[in-house]
This record gives sequence, structure tokens and C-alpha cells, in this order.
Amino acid sequence: MITAAQQSGDIIRKASKATVVLQCFAVLLLLGLVFLFADISRKYSALQDGIRENALWSVYQLDREARRLHETLHIMLVENDLTPERIKALGTRYDILYSRMNILDKTSFETKFKLDAAVAEQVTAIRDAVFGRSAVFDRLAAGDPVDPVQLETADSEFERLVENTEKLLLYTNSTVSIERAEARDAVLDLQMKSAGLVALLVCCVVFLILTLRRQLKSVQLAGLSLEAISNQLKESYLAAEAGNRAKSQFMATMGHEIRTPLNAILGTAELLELSPLPPSVAPGLQTIRRSGQALLEIINEILDFAKIEHGKLDVETRAVDVRAVVTATVEMVRDRATEHGNRIALELPTSFTTPVISSDPTRLRQVLLNLLSNAIKFTSEGTVTLRVLEIGDPKDAQLRFEIEDTGIGIDGEGLGKLFQPFSQVDASISRKYGGTGLGLTICKQIVEALSGTIGVNSRKGEGSIFWFEIPANPAEKGLVDALAAKAAPQQFQTWNILLVEDNVINQQVAAGFLAHLGQLVTIANDGLEAVKLAETTRFDLVLMDMQMPRLDGIEATKQIRASNGLSRNAPIIAMTANASDDDRRLCEEAGMTGFQSKPVSMHQLRGIIGSLEAAPETAVEAVQSPSIDNAFETRRLEIVEALGEETFDELLSSFFEDASLLLTDLHSALAVNDHRHTDHLLHTLKGAASSVGLQDVADRSQDLRHASITETVLADLEDTVTRYRQLLVA
Repeated sequence: MITAAQQSGDIIRKASKATVVLQCFAVLLLLGLVFLFADISRKYSALQDGIRENALWSVYQLDREARRLHETLHIMLVENDLTPERIKALGTRYDILYSRMNILDKTSFETKFKLDAAVAEQVTAIRDAVFGRSAVFDRLAAGDPVDPVQLETADSEFERLVENTEKLLLYTNSTVSIERAEARDAVLDLQMKSAGLVALLVCCVVFLILTLRRQLKSVQLAGLSLEAISNQLKESYLAAEAGNRAKSQFMATMGHEIRTPLNAILGTAELLELSPLPPSVAPGLQTIRRSGQALLEIINEILDFAKIEHGKLDVETRAVDVRAVVTATVEMVRDRATEHGNRIALELPTSFTTPVISSDPTRLRQVLLNLLSNAIKFTSEGTVTLRVLEIGDPKDAQLRFEIEDTGIGIDGEGLGKLFQPFSQVDASISRKYGGTGLGLTICKQIVEALSGTIGVNSRKGEGSIFWFEIPANPAEKGLVDALAAKAAPQQFQTWNILLVEDNVINQQVAAGFLAHLGQLVTIANDGLEAVKLAETTRFDLVLMDMQMPRLDGIEATKQIRASNGLSRNAPIIAMTANASDDDRRLCEEAGMTGFQSKPVSMHQLRGIIGSLEAAPETAVEAVQSPSIDNAFETRRLEIVEALGEETFDELLSSFFEDASLLLTDLHSALAVNDHRHTDHLLHTLKGAASSVGLQDVADRSQDLRHASITETVLADLEDTVTRYRQLLVA
């Protein structure tokens, strides 16, 4: 079968190389044909609606608005009507003209048209006449007294302006017409030349089709052979996948079966340690607890390695208080270090540049605990130091964690065996110190999942320094990991808690822990009892086991959430020996608010109860959408009547695109305190908004010109423009 597959593969590879070359050539030829005709079509369309047409349209609008402004000002002076309403109308006409001049500048009129000296003088005179009267109209907009002399001077200038714009319009129209005729001749010549190329392309495509048919026949024969091989591989894959699923299910089941009694062992030992014990009993009890914790670590390592092996090691990114996490982690292993006669030290910066980072606190704590536990295990009567450093520049900041010990150290040969699954430095290590050899492998996978690197520096007999570095991306401190924040013991208020657990020993352990924490506990032996109690009693918290007789925790949670009982909205925390990602997903889908894998310790229960007291209330702030007023509708009808509906839509779309660029420039100008440029940009935005009837945006822009601008105020203006855009585009 392998020989046949190799022969088929050789045939396909030879045929595919030639086929790929021919196909690429055919595609290039066809694309050349398509692009050729598309280019001709675009050229012809560009002649009709190209950039010069836009320039012609801009000149036409400029001439039109100049006439309107002159007419409005002239009538005011003739009728001697200088009322505020007429002054405001005059200011609006000037703002529109100002905006038209800006649009003409953006079209790069002088670069698109080869201007002679006379026309260049006309453009300069037009620009000076429009921009030169900005100060007068700004004073009018600010409500300053009207000076009739200045208005009469402006009227004279605008009369000359109208003459210049009319001449410019005639010149532009004439230029566009001449160039359009010349370009039409060029297109006809291009069409003739392309005819020969089209004929050549057709011949080439026919040749390629015939060649490809021969290639495809040989590939078809090889494909039939590969199809048979593929079917055999599929059957083998399904068999392997079935075995893989069976192994995963077996590991999950064994994890549950081992964790359940282990929960009872560790919980009972912890409860007994809280009570007075005879001196002869205390050491044995500590041995039981240490042995149980060692067994739990081995189980966790095996289950974590199974997740890594199947590519299911997930990280949950949220805010992490670095100081709180490392402090809490050191406190967790301090007693273990003391039992080995070691001193544990924590070295932190006086103040962190980035005290709260975006990472996975659970995984970060897992790596630290594993490395600290290894350092303590291989050190006796020495010192274990956890050191945290900030390295790198602000744009690429990194946190470096170093775990240094004065233990047995590792030689050069042993260093090469680290971070490999089921690997120990030498065979005697596992017999003397214990362990599965998976801890460092898991640490490496977690650190890499956090976009970091891990390594070690060590010499035989001189101790070791295990280190890892992760990105120090800043995060908000509002959602810092709750467990790290609650490292110190605290007193809680009394809550009414429903404990749902079918195992009697686990009931006793959990109830003992909760009673020690000052809580009221009601026990339900299965899911049915929990549903009945939740309907008639108001509980502040439900601790729910998943696997129970009669009704499991998933179904019990669904029924509690769907009922009208007194505890339908109470937080429900899953407490289970099943610790897979699928179990977490099932708990979330059922309506549970949290997940805690067994065995559950006093420390974990303290964190759960503490989260009850720290649960924040959230509020939703309603955002009102802007409304379209009469000014906009009036302006829209005016433009539609003169230019048509499509033209107005294009103007509106153009305004929002220009407004987006103006707002970006405003942020940049505000950042460098360029008040002059800021005023110019606001004036431009005001005029553009007025031209399309968005008077609200125009008025806000005008008000900002005479106010103290901040990022908050500018963001509010930007939000207003965005909501208008969403409303009008919709």
C-alpha cells in the first residue's frame, strides 16, 4: 500500500508542477484580458466623471455660493436691514462659501489644471477674498456690533469675487471639454491595439485548455489510488480517535473517583488541625495532610498534561494585581518551606510601573506555585527567593519572575532533560523526592500560552534560578483576581448557604469549614431536595455538587433558575471533582455563576464567601440618539431641488468622511496645544456641517471655538457626529 501511494504521489507531483505552471499562465492571460477591457471602460468613465469633473463641480458650487453671498449682503445694505436674523443668515452663507473654498483647495485645482498667469491671479484673488473676510464674519458670529462700512467694503470685494468665479468657471469648463475630446481619441487608439492582444490571448487559452485535459487524465488515475488509501487512513483515524476519547473519559472518571475521597481526607485533616490535638497525634495528622496534598498535585499535573496533549490548555485574560498574586502565592507555600527548614523571601520593586497587568492570574499562580514547590523540595535548611523585576522599554514592557534556591543544583547534562514530559534529572530523583516529571513541562506550556519564555540557570551543588518572562500589558484594576485580593484572613457577615452534596463525609467537611467561617448551612442530599428547599427558602449562596443520584447538579440548577422560588436568583457555585473544560461549559450553560474543583479547602471557601460581600452593582446608562431638526430637512430639500437626491447623499457621505479626518486632526492639534490650528479646524467643521444642514454640529463647533477644549468635550462632539452618521445612514 505504501509503495502504491508513493508511485501515485510521484505521478501527481510531476503532473501538478506542469499543471500549476500552465494554470498560472492561463490565469495571468485571462486576468490581463479582463483588466484590459476593464481599464478601457474605467478610462472612458473617468473621462466623463474624473477628477476634473469634480473640480468643475467644485468651481460651479463656489461660483453659486459667491453669488448668493453677494446677493444676500447687497440686499441687506440696500434695505438697511441689519437685524440679528439677517446677520445670522449672512454668516451662514459665508460659512458655506468658506467650506466650498476649502473643498476646491482639497481638489488641488492648480495641479490638476495647467493655469496661465491670468487664471492663477484669479484663483489667488478668489482665495484672498474668501479667507480675507474671515475675521469680520467671526466678529459678527460672536455678536459684536455691525460696522456698515466694513459690510459695504465686503460687498465691493464680493462683487469682484463673483466676476472672478464666473471667469474661472468658464475657463474650467472649456479646459475639461478640450481634454475630454483629446482623451476620447486616445481611447479609440487603445481599443485598436487591444484587439490584437485579445486574439493572441484567445489562442493561448485554447492551447492551455487542451494541455490541461491531458494533465488531468493522469492526475485522475493517481487520484483513484489515493482515494482508496484515504479511506483506509480515515478508518484508522476513527479507531485512534475512539481510543483517544476513551482515554480522556477514563482520565476524567478516574480524576473524579480519586478527588472525591481525597476531598474527604484533606478536608477532615484540615478540620482536625483547627481543633486542639494531643502532641502525639498532630505530627501524624500533618503527614496525612501533606501526603494528600502531594497526591492532589500529582493528579492535577496528569490532568493538565492531558489537556496540553490535546491542545485544550486555555488561558483566561483579565486584570491581575501582580503584588497581590505573588504575595498570596508565597504565603501558600510558607508553611511547606518551614517544614523543610527553609527560609522563603519575596523581593519586589518599591513601586511597579504597571501594577495591574492583563494576564491569567490562575495560570500565573500555578506556574509560581510549581516552581516554588520544586525549589522548596530540592532545598534543605536553605533559602528560597521569589524575585519580580520589570524589564524592557515602556512600549515592550516585560515582567521577569525569578525563583532562586540554595538547593542541590543541576549539572549541564541534567539541564538538557528539563522541560521534557515524564523526565527527571536522574533516576534517583523520583525515588528520593517524588513527582511525575510533568511540572516543568506544564509550566513551559502555560508560559508560552501567556506569550512568554521560561528558562533556568543552575550549577551542581550551588542552587538554581528558574525564571520566566511574560508581557506586562497594562489593565484596569477594577477586576483584579479575587483570590489574591483576599490572601489575609477576614471576618465575614453570616450568610444563609445551601450545601448540595450526596457524600456524607464531604458534607461533614464542607459544613465544618462553613461553620468555622461563621455561616449558616442547610444540607441537601441530592438535586431534588435542593430544588424543593430553594423554592421555599431564601438562600444567599448555593454550593452545588454535579454528580448526584436522582437529580444531578446541572438539572437541579436549571430547575432552580426556571422556577419562581425564593432562591431562583441566588449565586450557584459548582463544587465537583470533575475539572474539565466541558464541565465548566455545562455549568455556565445551566446558569451557574461559578466553578470550584474539588477538593475544596478552607481558603477556597473563604474566597467564595468573600466574593459575595464584594459583588458590585452595575448600572446601565441610557444614551439618547440625536434627532433630525427642521434645519436639516429644509437644507436637504433645498439641495435635492437644485442638485438631486443622489447628489445630496454624496454630499452627506463626503461630509462625514471629512468630519472624521477633521476630528482626528483636532485630537492631534489638541495634544500639542496648537490653538490656532484647532480654531481653524473647528471653523471648517462648522462650515461643512452648516452646508448639509447639521446645525447642531455647526453650533457645537462654533461654541468650542470660544471655550476651553478638553479631550472629554471633543469626544462628546465626536460621539454626536458618529450618532448622526448612524442615524442618517440607517
